[in-house]
Amino acid sequence: MTSQQRPERSPEYPLECDHCHYPIPGEPEETDDGQFCSTTCLEADEEGDEVPDPSAYKRIVTGVEPLDSLVPNGVPADSFVCLSGEAGTRRSELLTELVWRAVERGEPAVILTATTPPAAVLERFFENGWNVLPALEDDRLRLVDCFTRRLADPDAFRDHRGEWIEFVGEAAADSIISIEEPTDIEPILRELNAALDDLEMTETGLVAIDSLSELARGLETDHVHEFVTETRATVCKARYVPIFGGRTAGDEGVAIDESIFDGVVDLRLADHLEPDTRLRQLGVRKLTGARFLPQWITYEYEPVRGLLASVVEAAGQATPGGPPSREMQGVRERR
Repeated sequence: MTSQQRPERSPEYPLECDHCHYPIPGEPEETDDGQFCSTTCLEADEEGDEVPDPSAYKRIVTGVEPLDSLVPNGVPADSFVCLSGEAGTRRSELLTELVWRAVERGEPAVILTATTPPAAVLERFFENGWNVLPALEDDRLRLVDCFTRRLADPDAFRDHRGEWIEFVGEAAADSIISIEEPTDIEPILRELNAALDDLEMTETGLVAIDSLSELARGLETDHVHEFVTETRATVCKARYVPIFGGRTAGDEGVAIDESIFDGVVDLRLADHLEPDTRLRQLGVRKLTGARFLPQWITYEYEPVRGLLASVVEAAGQATPGGPPSREMQGVRERR
């Protein structure tokens, strides 16, 4: 279901193992049923074990134009990626689009929200012209609510909702997982993994966390490091489900060691040479296991279309550019 990139095969190793699908570096183990890189693969194949093609799940093309243009061969699916941006960089829109593109591909997704109520999170999709009601109805979208129970009076909040937000909340009721103790890391981890189990999220879909900073601020002690390392192991590495977590850049109130992330994507506001012009730019600082372009790319935001790579003209204005050159030879969509 995910757009993926087949790992490049070296011309020195043209043969592919018929079991693990990786290149055969030496003489193959051959049978009437095929050729294999090792006795282990040969015996596993004879026993009827099946290994999915690694190109079917190990890398994802996010569908977000500026990000994909900087990561031409796809984001490793076993990555926990931190999206670090200051206010005004459209970080929330980027996280929303990452989820939408997954849903649009027919994949499941889980959103962990620590900054706003679930109905308001869903409203971001509608503001972009993206209708998530079918995904809620088909049980392809879950929301882990770490916000509502932090309100002084959650019932008063529900009583004062407008008609539309009340409708959205009711439509999503079965998809919302309320964390009764959002100051404790264990129920958050437990409910997140339970949601992934229910949605059968292994080698498909993604998880989005609206704010690691706010999540850490709500915990009784500084457990954000434990949360990241635990979810990175049990979600990203074990299931091949990527996590994209937002973070407020320069937030001195919450210290997060960025070395624990597989990837860090920076979003910034940059003053252009032309007076009174401020541009939004995105750059990949770190992404383990993937080639990325070491440059900043200017982007704009447009409802329905999402984030768009832009071309900066001499007058200092940013205009949407055409489709980026991704060098995506062999990209396919798993159905």
